[in-house]
Amino acid sequence: MLDLLLHPQNLDLVYFCTLGTGFSLLVSFLPALHIYNVLGIFLVMVLGFENVMTGMQLVALSTGMIVGYSILNTVPATYFGPGDESLSYYILPSAQWVSLGRGYESVILTGMGSVGGLIALALAAPLFLWIMPGLKSITAPHIFWILGAVIAYMLLSEWPKGISQSPSTWANFWEGWKFLLIGLATFFLTGLLGFIVMAKTMVPLEFAFQSITPVFVGLFAIPWLITNIINIGTIPHQHECKDVDLDWELFFRGVFGGFLGGFFAAYVPIVTAGVGGLMAGHATAQRDSRLFVMSYGTCKTVYYVGSFLLFFIPGLSLTRGGLAWIVTPMIATLTLKDYAIFVGLMLYATGLSFLLLGPFTRACIRLVETVDYHVVSVVALIGTILLIYGYTGWGGMAIMAVATGLGLLPVMFQARRMNLMGVLLLPVAVNMAGYGNYVIRFLGLV
Repeated sequence: MLDLLLHPQNLDLVYFCTLGTGFSLLVSFLPALHIYNVLGIFLVMVLGFENVMTGMQLVALSTGMIVGYSILNTVPATYFGPGDESLSYYILPSAQWVSLGRGYESVILTGMGSVGGLIALALAAPLFLWIMPGLKSITAPHIFWILGAVIAYMLLSEWPKGISQSPSTWANFWEGWKFLLIGLATFFLTGLLGFIVMAKTMVPLEFAFQSITPVFVGLFAIPWLITNIINIGTIPHQHECKDVDLDWELFFRGVFGGFLGGFFAAYVPIVTAGVGGLMAGHATAQRDSRLFVMSYGTCKTVYYVGSFLLFFIPGLSLTRGGLAWIVTPMIATLTLKDYAIFVGLMLYATGLSFLLLGPFTRACIRLVETVDYHVVSVVALIGTILLIYGYTGWGGMAIMAVATGLGLLPVMFQARRMNLMGVLLLPVAVNMAGYGNYVIRFLGLV
């Protein structure tokens, strides 16, 4: 594989992969900026110019970006807050570590989990060639009820958060159910928004494939920035550790649990790392905070990169994840050589990203200790709104405004942000079950 990458014919791919990994630093750092949105806009620019970049060069660039982003975006998530659903699953334990001055250790543990997950993906890559065609044949007719089971588990696994007690039975009933009802309302309202956006896009046709972008910016990014502007506090002095408290048993347990959740999320459409990590954490009974933090890194990275890896299996025709859909127009055919090149680029980007993780973390720590991050959040909020307006017009702005209102519900009422994924889970599950057209007609969208 090393000979294949270092062959003079493929050195341009190493260059583009390095460029993508470096660019992922910028994407990871800027609040509200997601790698899929950046690559989608970039693809529009590439398709506007002929012969600018070959299909495999775009793949190399995308590989560097997605691997770098999956490892490096843990840093701003730890110190500035979550930007999407997958990150919000991780933020509570990492915030506790930051409050104890151990944020650097938390980031390194997560990075170790990410590297372990990507090495596991590389080791499993030859097996996927044999396993995945059969797995696809078996599960394809049943994806709709698998998604339904995921939705049921996600909603039923949320427990009441109320702690006050009253002599009144109805007061106790409301105390137990008010957070759960907000979670259910969030899920079904975002699901309704998903049906509307999928049935009638309001963005310009040339950006129709990015029509979901204003929705996700409104659901996750804008509420995060608003919360930062209002509530972000001071960060205590962070200790830069020289080693981490971890043994091989914990490492393998964390990677195993994270790999299960990440691969499940990568394979089943619409399921994200947050949902996969929640299910895998419950299935493997993860209670140690070190185990949780590290397995999250594995889960998130396997979800992002694994869904892209599945796209390269020759003859499988399995398109999972936003990145695979983005590069599809540029890739005509896939061979075993392309698959091997992708795995090699993935490992190269993994090593490069992990080397950048320490300096990037130290730079972010210096930032939060010296710069008022309220100002950074305000600038990011204005920039995000202008970006959405520039690419999607007033239609995208209207969608973003509605999504922002829904995205603030979990923030204000302490429900799971994971429920916001109803925007994709509910419409896709209903469509796969064969009832999507009935719902669309009932809503008057046709």
